Amino acid sequence: MRLGGPTFSEARDPKELVEIHQKLGFGAAFAGYIEDPGRRAEHVAAFKEADIVLAEYGSYCINILDTDPKVRATNIATISENLRRADEMGVRCCVIHGGSVETGGWGAANPENMSQASFDTTVKIVQGILDDVQPTTTKLLMETESYLLPDGPDEYLALLKAIDRTSFAVHFDPVNITSSPRRFYFSGDFLKQCFATLGAWIVSCHAKDTNIVDHASVQLTETFVGDGKLDYDTYLTEITKLSSTPTLMIEHLSGAQMKQGLEFLFAKASELGIVFEGSDKRDPSYLDNASDEYFAPHIE
Repeated sequence: MRLGGPTFSEARDPKELVEIHQKLGFGAAFAGYIEDPGRRAEHVAAFKEADIVLAEYGSYCINILDTDPKVRATNIATISENLRRADEMGVRCCVIHGGSVETGGWGAANPENMSQASFDTTVKIVQGILDDVQPTTTKLLMETESYLLPDGPDEYLALLKAIDRTSFAVHFDPVNITSSPRRFYFSGDFLKQCFATLGAWIVSCHAKDTNIVDHASVQLTETFVGDGKLDYDTYLTEITKLSSTPTLMIEHLSGAQMKQGLEFLFAKASELGIVFEGSDKRDPSYLDNASDEYFAPHIE
């Protein structure tokens, strides 16, 4: 597999960005949101020459089920444009979220998010985007979430079958769907179930972690990779069994936490006999003075 994540750098020069990725041990990268076509081409060429895969183009947090028809149409058009740009850049996947039955935002908990009507509408919207753009390289993926579709492996499989497009595949984030004590305490079993169900379609995965709060009611919290209880022995092992070469993208952490997370992942990989492709130029001291600032995709 290839590991990637945020760089915590304001660098814009493609060669400098490549060097930073190499120091972090990354063989994969989030694709930058670059408006100028010429600079996009330079960016693509520099990463290709360094054999660093452009793994994800984010089209996150855009509500495809917005109840305002005009807002929904604008959101769908934005996703279509992002998918076109990702395909032009040769990015492996463009990642979207399932929708919330509301207007003015995304991600709100609502029982209608999981309704059959929402499922059917989601299928039609994704089919429409793919039939419009017709990507040749980039897969459109939907990130797993607990309060939006797809909220589990069976629900994702149902979407795959209903959408029935080869350019629609799987983005797997196990932390986002660790939604019960059973899934938390027996995360290894849950991971195996997910990979058995969805492994043939998984293109990209996210790396973070989860903890449970000792409280009368169930409270599960997200944390940075290596700071929780997700069974990374099973997670990394299952990823290596996939027939493709998937990407594992670190997210939702600060620069200081990234240093801890990378140390955890490389130590765990070493224990398991796993080598992250493209990590041979890693400099473990690179993040010694990393700040507590959080990652935001760079935009030009």
